[in-house]
Amino acid sequence: MMLTTTRTLTFGDDQSQGADTAWQWITSHTWPDWSIEVMSVTLPRSRSVVSPQGYSKPHLWDPDLPRRAPAACGLQSVTHLTATDDPRTILGRRPGSDLIVVGPRGAGLLKALHLGSTAEWLLHCPNTPLLIARRPVPTQSILVCVDGSAHADAAVGFLASLPWVAGISITVLGVVERDNGLATFVARAAEALTNAGARATSRVLEPDRLDLTVNPHLTIFEHLDTLNPDLVVLGTSGLTGLARLWVGSVASAVARHARCSVLVVRDPHHRDSEGDGDY
Repeated sequence: MMLTTTRTLTFGDDQSQGADTAWQWITSHTWPDWSIEVMSVTLPRSRSVVSPQGYSKPHLWDPDLPRRAPAACGLQSVTHLTATDDPRTILGRRPGSDLIVVGPRGAGLLKALHLGSTAEWLLHCPNTPLLIARRPVPTQSILVCVDGSAHADAAVGFLASLPWVAGISITVLGVVERDNGLATFVARAAEALTNAGARATSRVLEPDRLDLTVNPHLTIFEHLDTLNPDLVVLGTSGLTGLARLWVGSVASAVARHARCSVLVVRDPHHRDSEGDGDY
């Protein structure tokens, strides 16, 4: 008998309209063998006041308006947790979480996940994949951006592991900036997603011969406008440019400005040779 491992989705809930959108996105997909922990974080009233013992850590609670998921989602369980602490600490370092999902912005603490320090911290220091849900509908089309880095490979692998990816139309995009065999990485990513049941196609773009460089920001946004996908997927950092540039800035720009949902993934086992943190 084959044993299955339950995976955990952590939903950052501040009871805002953005959080409602994120919850609708979650419940519009199927999640067999997944559990959800609904995490509500309250910032201490004063940084000089120590929270009651144990209350700085997530603990079970019974909210007045609990989040409910339809049976069709196939979830193993939905658990509500609350904590009094810095939301970056709670959401960014949740042990055992396989995916963090948040709304684009809200009236409460998680509004920072659109324009503030919490979003930047989660984007730049994520050992857990982060999805910012902007559309409350099932995912039908995806744009995956790859650059040959370990982080892009991790993003492709994570996407392929999601239980609802089969049958979805996916475009794998690579932008050639130097002779680094990117076409091979793009083909490999498309093959992995096809093996997962998706309808994947690849697209490799080369700069004009008169151009010395290519701008990945503009290229990605042009394809977002043209394809209008439900979700864009990319690694949080990687190799780009004629010298070496962090793609963290690309992920941040896409997370801030894309009209669709955004999934960013970093390979937690890979340490880049030139150091971490220069985003």
